[in-house]
Amino acid sequence: MLLRVIESAFYKSALRKAPRLAKNAHSLLNLLKSALVKVQSLGVGTTFDLLREKVVVLGSLLKAYATGEYRNIEFQNVLKVVAGFIYFISPIDLIPDFLPYVGLTDDVALLMFIIKSISNEIEKFEQWKKAVPQPN
Repeated sequence: MLLRVIESAFYKSALRKAPRLAKNAHSLLNLLKSALVKVQSLGVGTTFDLLREKVVVLGSLLKAYATGEYRNIEFQNVLKVVAGFIYFISPIDLIPDFLPYVGLTDDVALLMFIIKSISNEIEKFEQWKKAVPQPN
């Protein structure tokens, strides 16, 4: 499944759009908002709860990147996250989201792959967040 997603025209299109979005803070924040809205609308259950948690962490990383607070991440990894979110929010992709349950399997597979592939970046970011004083 994952290989089909990565080789799909839908994901390749998301990858082409990613650099332009990644360089525009306003566009990044809008993308993030759309991804968070979609992930909150998913059902309940272990897979959805885990995905929700991971999307929130990726969203936090993207927000810190967009605002300039955190830039200690390779740009290629930013592009992976952006492309993953573009793919995730698109209702028409390899398996259209309007198909109950089945429609999200490609989205979940792609996002989990991205999370796994940049896990070191996520860990670095979470350590940075713990070290930086948070506003009250």
